[in-house]
Amino acid sequence: MPDLEITIFNKKIKLSYQDNEKERFLQAVESLNKNWNKFSILHGKVSDNKIITLISLELQDSLLSLEKIKNDVSTFEKKNKLLRKEIEDKNNEIDLNKENFEKIKSELKIKNDEIYKTEKLLDNLYDELIEIKNNFLTKKT
Repeated sequence: MPDLEITIFNKKIKLSYQDNEKERFLQAVESLNKNWNKFSILHGKVSDNKIITLISLELQDSLLSLEKIKNDVSTFEKKNKLLRKEIEDKNNEIDLNKENFEKIKSELKIKNDEIYKTEKLLDNLYDELIEIKNNFLTKKT
């Protein structure tokens, strides 16, 4: 592992890092030093340990906030997954209802055709009965 001499909290130190972590490592050092400079008004008034403690508390608070956001995102993703499942179920139900509707519609058409044929047959029978009646009446007189 390579070593890097850096300055953190106005102190030079030598640290080892992994090659693939160098950029993240340097960004973390830069962030710590920015926090150190943020508390520069306290330099000389309180000990460096107190400033480091304040920075640590601030960073810990940020980590806790990130953890809460992560949990909120996880909860949101779970709710989103449940809603997607519910939507999928409703869509399947709608599709099934559409199929049933089409089936009933088809059956209704068949029944309507049967009724039409039956009415036509009844009309023909009625016409024949009228003709028979007229023939009967004509023969009787």
